[in-house]
Amino acid sequence: MDRTSKQDLRFIKNENLIENTFREMIAENEYSRISIKELTERAQINRKTFYLHYASLDHLVAACQFKLMEPTLRMISETVFPDDAEKIIQHSFQFMAALDPVDKKILSIKSKIPDAKTPSDLIREHFFAKYHSFPEYNRFESNLIITYFSVCLGVVYRQWEVDGQRIPIEEMIPLATRLILHGLDGTGLTERKTQGTACSDGSEVCP
Repeated sequence: MDRTSKQDLRFIKNENLIENTFREMIAENEYSRISIKELTERAQINRKTFYLHYASLDHLVAACQFKLMEPTLRMISETVFPDDAEKIIQHSFQFMAALDPVDKKILSIKSKIPDAKTPSDLIREHFFAKYHSFPEYNRFESNLIITYFSVCLGVVYRQWEVDGQRIPIEEMIPLATRLILHGLDGTGLTERKTQGTACSDGSEVCP
C-alpha cells in the first residue's frame, strides 16, 4: 500500500471517527452545548485534524444531514414525477419512520451557515433541478406544483410524528397519498357534504 493510499485511509478513518463521536454527543446533549474542543478531546484527535475535514460544527452537521438524506435524493433521481408520486410518498414515510432518534435530532438542527440548505431545501432543490417545468405548465407554475407536493408531504409527516405515529404506517401511507394527491376530496368528506346538502326546494339533487 503506497503512502497516498494510507493517507486516504487515515482521512476516511478520522472523518468517520469525528462523525461517530458527534452522534454520541448529540444523543447526550443539545447541539448548542457541543463544542469542537469537547468533540476533539472525546475523539482523541487534535483540532487541526478536525479542521482538515470541517470548517465548523455547522459544516459537520450539514455533512451528516446530507449523508442521511442521500437515499431520498437518490430516489428522486430514479423516479418520475408525478407518475411515481405514490412511490415517492411511500419511500419518504418509510425512510423517515426508520430513522433513529439521533438521526431525527441531527436532521432537525438549523445551521448558521449562510445560505445553508435544510433537508427540506435539499429535497425541493433536487425536485426543481429535475423538473424545472412540466410540459403543460410554465416554470413558475411548475415551481408551485413541486412546492405544494413537497410541503404537503413534509407537513403531513410531521403531524403524524407529533401525534406519536398513532396511525399504523400501513394505514398512514395510503391516507397521506390520498390527502396529498387529491386534497380533501381524497378523504371522501367533500363527497359526503355534497350528497348531504339539500337544495332550497328540499330535493337532494339541485338542477
